[in-house]
Amino acid sequence: MLGQTLTELRKQQKLTQAEMAKILGVARTTYSSYEQGRRKPDDEIQKKIADYFGVSLDFLHGRINSSNNRKHTKAETVAAHIDDDVSDDEMKEILNFIDYIKQRDHS
Repeated sequence: MLGQTLTELRKQQKLTQAEMAKILGVARTTYSSYEQGRRKPDDEIQKKIADYFGVSLDFLHGRINSSNNRKHTKAETVAAHIDDDVSDDEMKEILNFIDYIKQRDHS
């Protein structure tokens, strides 16, 4: 079950096994053995996988059927780090910086 889920998540993101292995800091053959069910990733690697794909450990292990129970999106994570006492001027500056990064990355 875990191996099949790993394969599906990786393919949805259009990643190769080699790319996924690099992200996790393991050998490609090690990652391949996770997908084939010959080896189980340790707890730390499982957390890295869940965090990378934005899913829960329960989803990875097939205890829930939908990734709709996703962990926070990257945008939600960024928003959570902005304090409620941010001034309007500070918020404008943050939003301008985000726009700058988005435009820079699409140029």
